[in-house]
Amino acid sequence: MKAVTVVPLVKDSLALRDMPKPSPKRGQVLLSPIEVGVCGTDKDIIEGRYGAPPPGEEHLILGHEAVAEVVELGDGVDNVSVGDIVIPTVRRPTTCTLPIGELDYCPRGTYTEHGIWYLHGFAAEFAVTDAKYLVRVPKEAIDVAVLTEPPLSIVEKGIDLAIKLGQARFESWSPRRVLIMGAGPIGMLALMVMRLRGFTDITVTATRPYDSLKAKLTREIGATYVNTNVDQVNGDFDIVIEATGSTSAAYDALRHLGGVDGVAVLLGIYLDSKTVNMGPLLDDWRRNKLIIGATNASIRAFEMGVSDLVKAKLEFGGWVRKLITKEVTLDEYEYAYNWGHEDIKSVIQIRSL
Repeated sequence: MKAVTVVPLVKDSLALRDMPKPSPKRGQVLLSPIEVGVCGTDKDIIEGRYGAPPPGEEHLILGHEAVAEVVELGDGVDNVSVGDIVIPTVRRPTTCTLPIGELDYCPRGTYTEHGIWYLHGFAAEFAVTDAKYLVRVPKEAIDVAVLTEPPLSIVEKGIDLAIKLGQARFESWSPRRVLIMGAGPIGMLALMVMRLRGFTDITVTATRPYDSLKAKLTREIGATYVNTNVDQVNGDFDIVIEATGSTSAAYDALRHLGGVDGVAVLLGIYLDSKTVNMGPLLDDWRRNKLIIGATNASIRAFEMGVSDLVKAKLEFGGWVRKLITKEVTLDEYEYAYNWGHEDIKSVIQIRSL
């Protein structure tokens, strides 16, 4: 079978290779991936920053964001059926003993992850995974379900924690103003979720022009867009969501928090700073502000994401699908890993339904 592979820790080893077709063991299913999303984690692995192949193998199949069809059941599988369309979650415990709904809190070294650490991913014609970690996709959301992992699932987790913990601290908390920093897939999906939660005073910032696709999509569902190359963001915000992955932007997010009840949600992986100035963080902690980080999600967050995709298609029509700005075939895989400032989400279409 064809598969997009790398040799982990070897820079620029990306290649489309023939790999053995896997067979499901007990408790597993064989998947036929339909679409696989591409994100910054894939780029970091391709650049040799991290990643690990399955034990005893040289190559790692990429792809941790997928929507797929179940095509074969291993022994003992009774929670899904052949023909089901599913989202495979990513993390699998090894020595982690947390319940299945809390695996996102497993310490590093106690789990594997499809397409990242020690497990093949889904950027292939076939893949196997454990059946109990699958999330079913209703037919209404199949065309956008690839957005669930990771952009939407971590957005769901971060926003859910922000609202619950904010209310736990202050019973009278009534957040109104929201700032979303970044208009990539995470920022756009954060905008979608906040609109579905009833927030109307939302500002999205990025560095693209006011006539760009990102600016147009922001305004299309009722939010304000600010090009930070031209204008400044004014005022304080009750919730600030940082979705760029930039350390300087993360610190800037704290500056925009208002009052003692402000909540910052940091959704990036911050690799661009070797030294950290703790001053802004310590100041915000002293002022009782809340800072939440999320880079992975529980199966519940995946389920919330699929549910919100269905709601968003009903409320916003074709807006969600517009977030997928580049779609290539498996043979054209290299183009998926090169995206520009105007792109939002790149997707490899493995097969059609």
